[in-house]
Amino acid sequence: MKKLKHWIVDYVHMLHGHSQAFYAREPGHFLGYTKEGKVPIILIPGVFSKWHFLKFFADPLSQKGHPIYIVRSLGYNTRAISHSAKLVHELINEKNLRNVVIIAHSKGGLIGKYVIAFLNKDKRVRKVIAVATPFGGSYMAKYFSHEAFIEIHPHSTVIQELQAQKEVNKHIVSIFGVFDSERNCNDGS
Repeated sequence: MKKLKHWIVDYVHMLHGHSQAFYAREPGHFLGYTKEGKVPIILIPGVFSKWHFLKFFADPLSQKGHPIYIVRSLGYNTRAISHSAKLVHELINEKNLRNVVIIAHSKGGLIGKYVIAFLNKDKRVRKVIAVATPFGGSYMAKYFSHEAFIEIHPHSTVIQELQAQKEVNKHIVSIFGVFDSERNCNDGS
């Protein structure tokens, strides 16, 4: 019964988050209250989500002076993980960001790990905070025919490549809720 309650709360939150995509605007404070010495933060949402899904985390950090960056070119985050990681890396270069912290949800955490594993030779990204990210892949991916889910399957090439990159795990903080349908797939990043 307790798991059902958590599942319902999760999905109500998810539906609310997705509904915001139609009317949420980027708050002026995301880049308006920037203070000297505060690390830049990049938001990377999960599949079929936009930045506003992470607004809960971003608002208080922004108001403490952290500049918050949104990768608008990700759209609803349906492209390949490697392509999306390149879009994140392009934003970092375009804005000349350093000591970046990525806050990501679900597939966004996989993109963040890809960035630090394969595109971070200049060490501009220092940490990825991943919320409910299936680092070991998601068996639920088999229930969706959209190509955005295929590479999230535990046996996909990109999941296998990311799992092999264990040395970057020390730069990842992985956060899970009390109940998470993908917890058994997580590789412990």
